[in-house]
Amino acid sequence: MTSAPRLLVGTYGSIARFEQLHEMGDQVPPMEAIYGDPPNVWLTSFYRFHPEEWGFLGFTDEAARQRFIERSRPGVLVVIYGAGEASKADRGRIIGIQQCSHVIGSAEEFMAPDAWIAKAKNLEWAGRWNFAVKAIRAWRVLEGSRMEVRDFAPQATATEAWQHIGARGVPLTGAETKNILKLNLEEIPVFGRNYAESFSVGSAKDVLAPSRAGPVSKCPFVTRESEGPKHLYVLVLRGDADAFLGDSANGRFIIKAGFSGHPVTRCDDHNRTLPDCAFSWEILRSGDSEGRQAYATSDHAKAGERAMQHVLCRQPSGRSLGGEFFLADEALIEEAWQAGNEAARVYVSQ
Repeated sequence: MTSAPRLLVGTYGSIARFEQLHEMGDQVPPMEAIYGDPPNVWLTSFYRFHPEEWGFLGFTDEAARQRFIERSRPGVLVVIYGAGEASKADRGRIIGIQQCSHVIGSAEEFMAPDAWIAKAKNLEWAGRWNFAVKAIRAWRVLEGSRMEVRDFAPQATATEAWQHIGARGVPLTGAETKNILKLNLEEIPVFGRNYAESFSVGSAKDVLAPSRAGPVSKCPFVTRESEGPKHLYVLVLRGDADAFLGDSANGRFIIKAGFSGHPVTRCDDHNRTLPDCAFSWEILRSGDSEGRQAYATSDHAKAGERAMQHVLCRQPSGRSLGGEFFLADEALIEEAWQAGNEAARVYVSQ
């Protein structure tokens, strides 16, 4: 027992980091949030619902974020309706659900680099939603079951305090929370999370269930790693890039930039998701194949990953293909690889 703190610090970097990672809520089934006493479900509004690029719940005011953390529990479900600049079809309707951790940070930490750049350039958005709570799962509500928010949450919306809901979010009652089960959902990716197969689609009762009977699982296969030393890597998709894109790649490569404790295994995971075809992922660069020492924690590697991604967004030599995927020429890939390793090397825990 006396050696436990030393082992935790050696593996996680600090005891605080260990505690933070184990409060994420990753293992909390969504149904537990719905049926909790009280329910662990909130309501808020988004202009758009793109968790594959915006992997967080954002607050403009830090005090509002702290209030959310204090009044919710890790694994909290956040029901989202369209407001403001949402499309006419989405405005005032339930469009999505996010499950959130209690890991906090800046919006930039949990956003795709190109999405962050676009946000920073938007005069109305630049100073908003920058106090972030990390999302861990997300579901899009299928058209045809998108309830009007007034019908979904009559008590939460009774005061007509729409701005209050959008700025801070409000907890839902047990009766309102059960309305989730009337929706049809499709699970979708969250930026910063690694997934290896397609997601389940169906009624909320089925999609949110922790397990299902039958020989074929409808749960997404999720590739997640325990905390510990990590290597940066760049995967390249071998095959006809023009055919894959449906457009000219102009000699550039389709790549994935990320980090893993075992890049070879991660590459194999991605290849298992491909059908039997002329395309395959290969390791182009990786720390372990180059004999580099693994970075001490995921935070170090994450700093390196983000540095690579920022370089790879630079047009015309590169551009984002969504999430951790990019189109880039050889020189830009090399520049990104050097920038990523330097950022990871000099990273200092906040």
